[in-house]
Amino acid sequence: MTVILPQGKFDGYARNGLAGLAPDDELTRIGPGTPCGEYLRRYWMPIALTSMVQDLPLRLRRMGEDLVLYRDRSGALGLLHLLCAHRNASLEFGIVEEHGIRCCYHGWLFGNDGTILETPGEPKTSQICNRLTQGAYPLVEYKGIVFAYFGPVAEMPAFPVFDTMELPDDTMAPFLIPSPVNWVQVFENSIDPYHVTFLHTRVSGVQFQENLVNLPVVDYHERAAGNGVFYTSTRRVDDLVWLRVHDHMLPNFSQNGGMHVEGNDSTYFVRTGLTRWVVPVDDTNTITIAWRHFNAETDPHSKGRPDLCGFNSVDFYGQTDGRSYEQRQRSPGDYEVWVSQGPVTVHAREHLAATDAGVALYRRRLRRAIRAMAAGGTPQQPTAGVTNPIPTYGGDTVLRAPLRSNDDRKWMSDLSRRVADIYRSGDTLLGTERIAAIRAGLAALEGELQ
Repeated sequence: MTVILPQGKFDGYARNGLAGLAPDDELTRIGPGTPCGEYLRRYWMPIALTSMVQDLPLRLRRMGEDLVLYRDRSGALGLLHLLCAHRNASLEFGIVEEHGIRCCYHGWLFGNDGTILETPGEPKTSQICNRLTQGAYPLVEYKGIVFAYFGPVAEMPAFPVFDTMELPDDTMAPFLIPSPVNWVQVFENSIDPYHVTFLHTRVSGVQFQENLVNLPVVDYHERAAGNGVFYTSTRRVDDLVWLRVHDHMLPNFSQNGGMHVEGNDSTYFVRTGLTRWVVPVDDTNTITIAWRHFNAETDPHSKGRPDLCGFNSVDFYGQTDGRSYEQRQRSPGDYEVWVSQGPVTVHAREHLAATDAGVALYRRRLRRAIRAMAAGGTPQQPTAGVTNPIPTYGGDTVLRAPLRSNDDRKWMSDLSRRVADIYRSGDTLLGTERIAAIRAGLAALEGELQ
């Protein structure tokens, strides 16, 4: 019997050295006192769905901290360090009262701001209530989501209200998806537009819109206030040009186009289908917490299912661990991609290419922001230098533009920059006035393209 040895590179053994490379701690470690953790703590973070807060205290872990979230009997929310300041009993077994929560062990009563209101077993002369506090964080409850601020109270920024949080005739359905991996690899998925063509269309079959099969021309545009970017993914669809627009703001906020917009009808400045944050639970666990938007423009054929949005559930493909392993292998989605990288992906093992320009851009900006704060700087807030509510750009524009001889990737890139300028021209306007002005500018541009 003749044995024919295989021919080829087979360099597995040579690449074994990569296994010893370490994660990028500067970007991925988020506990108290870490550079990234301190940076993230200067922003409001969504931490839970309102629906998760029932009559009993809710134990949860966010930003590497063990916490208890509850609603007292007056209706106010509280977020305290999990372990009682007295003897470390867990407040998940505390008794919710009219104003605050009482530790079951010795009856100490804590106000929602961490003030110790009662120490019933102590002498009347005790100064414990004046001397100690229970760790607590400020909260804002907004349209079904609970937000917390984990930083120094003296540096607490204004709560950011984005324009897509106040759209007319829009139903917002909150959802929360846990993932057993580091927050950065989940969030980077949102600034990688090329994966949409491959993961969601060409490789595993059409998971969203069929017209996403065309490779886009991608351009990154600065926000006028300098506190983030929005990017355009521009595709030709017959005699139309579809510009899909995503918002991306430090440290962990993004918005993308409508989940059911198909790019086959002329439309101007249709708003986002998804407003999202990616929040660390700890270094190896993450939550994606967001609103799905449902309205006649982002969902013209009523394909959306707000009833499917909630804890570990949402109405679009491949976001949770809810499918069988075989299904996930046959048609992997976003969840499979970011979880399969491991608990904390190792950037040093990657080989970034041209299609990773957005990922590289995000990592540079995040690293620069972390280092700037560590050097004594103040992180730029999304509320800085803009109107209230904060103008955003995420959504879809489709322009009728017959195919011509100079219709190439440069032409589409130039077109996207003209569209970006029209979007930014409405930054000082509010509400329906802003939408109308931007749409008028896009209609005039479409007229030029005929």
